[in-house]
Amino acid sequence: MSGLNVTWTRGDGQTFAVDGSAMGLVSATGLNTPNLEVYTQKNAQGDGDLVTGRRVGSRTLEFTCKARYASLNAVLLRAIPSFFIAAQTYGIEIDRSGDKRYAADCLLESLEIPAEGAGVPLSVQLSFLMPEGYFISSDSFGKNIAEIEGRCGYPFAARGLYGRVYGLYAFAQTVYLDNDGDAEAYCMAVLRARGQVTYPKLIAGGGYVRVLTPMQGNDILTIDGKTKSVTLNGVNLASKLDKASDFQSLVFGLGTNHIGFSADVGANLLDVYVYYNKRFLGA
Repeated sequence: MSGLNVTWTRGDGQTFAVDGSAMGLVSATGLNTPNLEVYTQKNAQGDGDLVTGRRVGSRTLEFTCKARYASLNAVLLRAIPSFFIAAQTYGIEIDRSGDKRYAADCLLESLEIPAEGAGVPLSVQLSFLMPEGYFISSDSFGKNIAEIEGRCGYPFAARGLYGRVYGLYAFAQTVYLDNDGDAEAYCMAVLRARGQVTYPKLIAGGGYVRVLTPMQGNDILTIDGKTKSVTLNGVNLASKLDKASDFQSLVFGLGTNHIGFSADVGANLLDVYVYYNKRFLGA
């Protein structure tokens, strides 16, 4: 398939690519076939049904790949069954002429290598369960919204007659982020303290998540909007949350969203890295 490459990343970090070098992609199904589920119940009186729910369910992704040369058959015949195994999960990256989308935590459902005549390039048929139902963007933003960009050091000899910039905030304490995907996106923030910080607070979507514990230098606080969890250096801090904390505020709707941070003391001593993946129905 021209312009379409696939890379599988196994749970242990190993990768296998079908990019036209050793193998090429013959066909791929399920990439643009979302499993849209609508639940109804019949009205007790009158015509029509009552819609009781709707969701995006899991789907199956199927790939047919073919070796570029028959001389590669022997190597691929050993490598493919060793790489694709039931005990692992797989991330599947779909690269469509440079536009990349990613299916996370996929499970191998079937692997078939049909027997063909000598001299015929080997082909393989793969099927995966995609539990999430959505593809996600490969870029997760991952920027420090508290970053200060340095502009000069000391000693500093100034020869100009005009004003000078000593440092520049690359981001404000509140930034605006776009979600142009097909569904809500979950935000995760990683806060690193460069000194003592009292009661850090992440602010988004008209709400906030505030942690009632101090941070010391090099402490790492992780606030995850998808799992609705907060950890400090890997230790769960559910009991230290401000009671008004609202994790729903960390779910980015379609369009422009804002996120910021503060603290009772020491907000200027925080690095705040924000991560979010846009979600798409197709790849």
